[in-house]
Amino acid sequence: MTFSKSTRRCSRLTRVCWGRERQMITEKQIQLFSQYCTKNFEAEIKGVRKIERYQSLPVCILDCVYSLREKYFAVTVPVLHRYADTYMGGDIYSAQDTLSDFIAHIKEFADCAAFAADILKNNQVLSGRNKAEVCYEIAAKLHEYLDIDTFEDFCHFAKEPLLELVLRSVKGMGDAGVNYMFMMAGDPNRCKPDVHIHRCIKNALGTDIPNDECQILFRRAVEELRICGYPDLTVRDLDSIIWNKYQRGKPMS
Repeated sequence: MTFSKSTRRCSRLTRVCWGRERQMITEKQIQLFSQYCTKNFEAEIKGVRKIERYQSLPVCILDCVYSLREKYFAVTVPVLHRYADTYMGGDIYSAQDTLSDFIAHIKEFADCAAFAADILKNNQVLSGRNKAEVCYEIAAKLHEYLDIDTFEDFCHFAKEPLLELVLRSVKGMGDAGVNYMFMMAGDPNRCKPDVHIHRCIKNALGTDIPNDECQILFRRAVEELRICGYPDLTVRDLDSIIWNKYQRGKPMS
């Protein structure tokens, strides 16, 4: 694929599609990032496949919190399976567990730390608190303030800005955590601006950009890549491709 010519053609279409966002992310940056993704991840983009998604909101919360600042496969995945083995018949993709269930499970213990030690076998902290406490606060606030109990409740909640505000009110839930929570719950149009994503952007553009601009850059680049021959690609797909490449520590050109 000769990307330079198609990139110029697609950029004109992208400019029409995205209007005001052009002022924050330049066309040159979109081209550079799109070219970088095609050069380094073309096989993965071509072969992108839909993976099985969670149907349990507690599992989404656990994945979100226990993945922050940690090695995902070595630390996060075992936590999820320990929880599922205890409460979900061993199936992390089961839909049977609700926030009411999750809160009740934790309340069976003296405190969140005891739950973390006994069930999750993990006592890591986030922003000075046991991660299980962070998970509990997220669940309690979603349930109490927004009447959210199930995975479907979260996905179909009409006021996304309010939902995001509640998540951000939890100490330890910054941009990466909030966006990743939406991704876990099925939003295909967000990326998780963590260290791997920022490293990729810096390699592609020669400079880093703020978290909010990461979202814009990814959305616009994906729109361009779709026009240029990858119609099924989503922002979440591209985030996953980049994250998997970068977390392995493989050098990129």
